[in-house]
Amino acid sequence: MGWTTPALAGLLLVCQQYRVAAQPTWPASTDDLEDILLLNSGYRARGFADGVTPCSKGLGPGRNTAAEWVRTAFHDMATANTYQGTGGLDGSIAFETSNGENVGAAFPSSLNTYAPFFSSRTSLADIIAAGVYTATRACGGPIVPVRGGRIDATTNGALGVPVPQNPIGTFRNQFLRTGYNSTEMIEFVACGHTLGGVHAADFPDVIDPGTHPDDFATLDTTVGTFDNKVVTEYLDGTTQNPLVVGKSVGTRRNSDFVVFSSGNATMRTLADAQNFANRCSIMFQRMIEVVPAGVTLTDVIVPYEVKPYDLQLTLLGGGTKLRFTGDIRIRTTQRSSIAAVQLAYKDRTGATVSTPINTDPTGTASGFDDTFAFFGFDTELPADTSISSFNVIIQLASGTTETQNNNGNGFKVDDTIIYQAPQSCLDGSGKLTAVAAVRGGATAPNLRVVVKNPRASPVVVPSLSTANVAMATQSAVGSYQLYSGSYTFSGSQAQSALFGVIVGSASDNFKNATVLPTSCQALGSSEPTPTSSTNYRFQGCYYDAGAPRALAAAATSAADLTIEKCAAFCSTYQYFGLEYSRECYCGNTLDATSTIRALSDCNMACAGNSAQTCGAGNRISLYSNTGYSAPSVTQVPGYNYSGCYSEGTTQRALMDDATASDTMSVQNCATFCDGSKYFGVEYGRECYCGETLSEGAVQQSESDCNMLCAGNSTQFCGAGSRLNLFEKLAASSSTPTPTPTPTPSSSVVSSSSSGFVTSTTVQQSSSTPGSSSSSSAPVSSSTSSSTPTPTPSSTSTPQPSSSSTSETPSPTPSPDVTSSSVASSSTPSPSSSTTSSTPTPTPTGPSFPGYNYTGCITDRVDSRSLTAKSQAVDTNSWATCAQFCDGYQYFGVEYGRECYCGDRLLSDPETRPDSECTMTCSGNSTQVCGDAGRLTVFKSLTVITPPGNPMITGYNYTGCYTDSVSARVLTDNFLFDGSAMTISKCAEFCNGSKYFGTEYGSECYCGAQFSAATQSVAQSDCSFVCSGDRTEFCGAGDRLTLYEKL
Repeated sequence: MGWTTPALAGLLLVCQQYRVAAQPTWPASTDDLEDILLLNSGYRARGFADGVTPCSKGLGPGRNTAAEWVRTAFHDMATANTYQGTGGLDGSIAFETSNGENVGAAFPSSLNTYAPFFSSRTSLADIIAAGVYTATRACGGPIVPVRGGRIDATTNGALGVPVPQNPIGTFRNQFLRTGYNSTEMIEFVACGHTLGGVHAADFPDVIDPGTHPDDFATLDTTVGTFDNKVVTEYLDGTTQNPLVVGKSVGTRRNSDFVVFSSGNATMRTLADAQNFANRCSIMFQRMIEVVPAGVTLTDVIVPYEVKPYDLQLTLLGGGTKLRFTGDIRIRTTQRSSIAAVQLAYKDRTGATVSTPINTDPTGTASGFDDTFAFFGFDTELPADTSISSFNVIIQLASGTTETQNNNGNGFKVDDTIIYQAPQSCLDGSGKLTAVAAVRGGATAPNLRVVVKNPRASPVVVPSLSTANVAMATQSAVGSYQLYSGSYTFSGSQAQSALFGVIVGSASDNFKNATVLPTSCQALGSSEPTPTSSTNYRFQGCYYDAGAPRALAAAATSAADLTIEKCAAFCSTYQYFGLEYSRECYCGNTLDATSTIRALSDCNMACAGNSAQTCGAGNRISLYSNTGYSAPSVTQVPGYNYSGCYSEGTTQRALMDDATASDTMSVQNCATFCDGSKYFGVEYGRECYCGETLSEGAVQQSESDCNMLCAGNSTQFCGAGSRLNLFEKLAASSSTPTPTPTPTPSSSVVSSSSSGFVTSTTVQQSSSTPGSSSSSSAPVSSSTSSSTPTPTPSSTSTPQPSSSSTSETPSPTPSPDVTSSSVASSSTPSPSSSTTSSTPTPTPTGPSFPGYNYTGCITDRVDSRSLTAKSQAVDTNSWATCAQFCDGYQYFGVEYGRECYCGDRLLSDPETRPDSECTMTCSGNSTQVCGDAGRLTVFKSLTVITPPGNPMITGYNYTGCYTDSVSARVLTDNFLFDGSAMTISKCAEFCNGSKYFGTEYGSECYCGAQFSAATQSVAQSDCSFVCSGDRTEFCGAGDRLTLYEKL
């Protein structure tokens, strides 16, 4: 229907709140106009509102663009004759700027602003209507519902715009001709005159030059605000409106007074601000919906909840694959917690494809009344099945999902004809060559080009012309036939031209020539080699508690951190994440506490690239490495993998030799065992060899061996009390059959310090007490028993932290030791009720030259009594252990073959009866080497100089200070070195910072000031020796060895 007559007020009031209108079905003829109306700023912004933002903006002194845009619409509409169905909002104002009724610069200026938005997709008249909505909202006025579908006039219209000198009868007739009665005329004029004013140059009979600033007299006192001051000031007698008072009275140009003064009944109703806004919305909508007969306007334009952009298929070389790219816009006005977006699609036959298309966030945009988020995708599809439609799946941070299906139609994708941008070009002479791929190729397509042609002055809006060019056959590629067509542009036509390729009812349209290269490239006959510049995929924004870390395997920090740098650092892990602008974390599993959050929660720019996002406080931008290979049991030449085995009943499964290393891998263990009949890897970093398998060592479930090798995260290396066992092949044996791959343990990888490490450190498995075999690698105080991988990783898409929030993450300290050591492979005996006491040497018990016997003391796998270093060997004896621990105050032997060193006994061990230390030493059957959970301990008679706090030139040692995982004291920079940290290394790294401090044996922090509260504590609290120099103290868990610049 044609909206040419006044609609019912009730209907218009409903339309004003146009958000209740039904959702449009994509695509629609108003899609370009919808963008112009809604995308003011941000990603894909059209910038239409820039000319009226802020409302006071003008193109010169005494100019107000918002008022000029409203006047332009009125002057275009005002010549309408609704009785005859002529005139109205039809863009004829473009041909009428020289008319005496349209005096002033407002009209050509407005049209000049509108011209770039005019195209074959959106008429000038529709843009003028959009200008009314935009000007009104920019000034704080009501929503003016906008419809599309106006058709532009090709010449000027009739005269008849109201002018100030008209008598009231003429005014009433003129407004009645356009559809407004006398009351509505008053309302309309009041609404139109809340903005702007009168220029002396244009209306010298209204104001005299030199009597107002910039020769411009405003119609009310709030020229830059859409409000009812024009009404209230008129009613209370304070108005300075030049069309009510002043010179205009004597010259009979006081048109506002003439229109308003009908007993003031209508004006008094407009004194209510809300009623004024409501009535102005209706009056302005009525104005822009007066159109010539035969024009059918669309429904009121409302924002899509989901809207695709630039959906593009591209046939790839060889013809077997199609590249599919585009953006999806999601309205976030009332949907702010989006976690991920996927496309669930159907193939060409309409069959649902099980694997969805993932998207990545590409930007956000906003308008006056709405906000939006965009999600881009770039994927490849089989050309023989292709795609026909998709639905959009929105995953919210709450865990719920929402499916948008385009009003049940799905979002259609047509692969009948495909514009081939890589094969198209625009050369230096202005010649466009466009290539299209037509499926089946039975009918030749056309190239359609729409160009803008300048008109003669004073018309500033160009005309449009369309050319159709038959396309010529090229080669066939797969099931597609290629065609080529050419068109040569004149002058600068290419800058604003739109073109497309069409065959039958199918088209691939609205392409821009300016983005094309100057030379065309042929489509290859063979499938191209993938050239993706990235090997990772965004998973979403996730919560990071800090203790424990979301990703705990490795970490680094850099002042120039980018996504690419973090990806490179974490290249051997399944996941990596960026946090708090400059922190990078790696891991193969995500902690159970880390759950997906709204994408908007990750809002900090990367330190090295402000265009990228690097998490936020307690928020990690999570990525998966697409080239990651899941860990597996590695086959070793000459050996057959036997399975996952338990330890022996009374001894190790393999007893001949053993070693432990933070670079352990299956190959390293095989090399170490050097041809042994059996070898096995255990607890991530341990290797055992033997010619026989001990009694009780039996095959277990393959899933029990779920710890990753410390030196190769793609391999499994047993678990607690579990070995991946390999047996040497007989000469005639054939290649072994691969064994099913277990799932990596959730406790595979842990930080050796507070969540930041530069090398992998294996964490204790949750094996049954009493049978665990382990290295006493640092164990987190908050280990999760199960750590799922990110929910969307298989199907979809996502600091030292500052004190920005109470949740702000920082490295998570562990209460354990700083260096790796081989742990007891047994479990402590049930605890006694005996009061714990620190062991002291006793005059009784075994004797060993140069040492006093301290006693049989308790030891725990998760909290070692001696923590400096350790080894497990089959030659273990008091002498070999003492030699290994040379330079330390204590050595202790445990479980027959294990040796531990330290300068003091930690964890408040108990002294137990010697009868609880009964296992013979593996290297000397006449000696006792502890037991399960029991250490036979000796103390050196030589006084060992304890670690201290060295002097650093230019700095003063301040003391031992508190620190917190949730609020780091020093936050400017940090460094972690699990093997070579020293006080001097930290000082050099901090490079003149006012403060620097070491923590947890291997961590270094720098700062110009304290970023959080801290206090001095006992020096004994800073008890960890530096990983690179055991003669120096490097803090402890939540304790800083602090230095201050002199």
